[in-house]
Amino acid sequence: MDMNDSYQENAVRAISRRNFLKLMGIAGVTAAMGGAFAGCSSNGADSKGAEGGSNADEPTTQTVTDMAGNQVEVPVNPTKYADGWFAHNEITIMLTGAEGLVATHCAPKDYQWMYKVCPNMSQATATFGKDFNFEDLAALEPQVIFDSTDDLRDKAAEVGIPLVNCMFKTFDEMKKSIELTAQVFGGDAPEIAKKYNAELEQVLADAKAKTDKLADSERVSVMHGNSVYTLTIDGTDTIIDDWIKAAGGKNAVTESTKGNASAKFTLEQVVAWNPDVIITGKADEVDKILNDPNWASINAVKNKKVFVNPKGVFGWDRYGVEELLQIQWAAATLHPELFSDLDINAKVKDFYKTYLNYELTDSDVELILAAKNPA
Repeated sequence: MDMNDSYQENAVRAISRRNFLKLMGIAGVTAAMGGAFAGCSSNGADSKGAEGGSNADEPTTQTVTDMAGNQVEVPVNPTKYADGWFAHNEITIMLTGAEGLVATHCAPKDYQWMYKVCPNMSQATATFGKDFNFEDLAALEPQVIFDSTDDLRDKAAEVGIPLVNCMFKTFDEMKKSIELTAQVFGGDAPEIAKKYNAELEQVLADAKAKTDKLADSERVSVMHGNSVYTLTIDGTDTIIDDWIKAAGGKNAVTESTKGNASAKFTLEQVVAWNPDVIITGKADEVDKILNDPNWASINAVKNKKVFVNPKGVFGWDRYGVEELLQIQWAAATLHPELFSDLDINAKVKDFYKTYLNYELTDSDVELILAAKNPA
């Protein structure tokens, strides 16, 4: 549950908010019962908003335009919500501390840093996925569902749960998606979103101020994938392509993988693309790539420029808020001579403290940079 005292817990167990409204049939009952259903974010956001009060004249819903262009009516300051997109869970943690999260797509065994950094994740039920049953999700009574597709929209509408599509594929879309999510959450979330987006813009500007001056011949050819050794590789028209360019590289993969995070290629194509740098999302693949004779002719292997992409609460490389760190890490990895003053360890600690409300140790940082689970 997302409530903090026993009275609130008993109130929710006794009768659901939605059924209570049906029984009473009074539009203003939400305001009248605001104290029984209110919650606070870990960042100090009062669920009733900046004014800290509520009355019958205040609206209980608002209409937002989601990333798919849908007009969605959502409750003001929702206290129970579900997150069906892996990457978006980290945005939820940043904006609310996940205090109202009742359902998630991120299982504890697969996202160990996420659950360590944000203990509130353990209050959510790990649902969605292959064996997903929508009735199980509906039984948790989320007031809003965040997702990356519209697949559940009709089912959710049947039981009165609004769905907000938050999908993004570029940095500009990412900022809009974060603003959208913050608008739905209310409280302190919009200010947190504003701060994050401003820093993201600054990090991109700082990187490009150096890398935009590079000639094409100075740009490093980069191959990136969630699992490069199994040939699951990212192409153009992705946010991966965006940070490769911002970091002073050029994508070795010439084909678009827009909307396909599991695109497969052949080893013959990889050899033909001949990247200068290989970055894989799997820590154990670095040695496999370096020691496999079938990969030996590739420049990245010859020059031992094969790296694992850091991974903490979420993979830095794709769609989580640690993209802010990814840009800096990638720039320093591709062009250490241009970014010799970057202290990535300090940046990681500062990021986690500022946006995830968590103090990392030196050993924590080492594990995250190596894409390893918590000790």
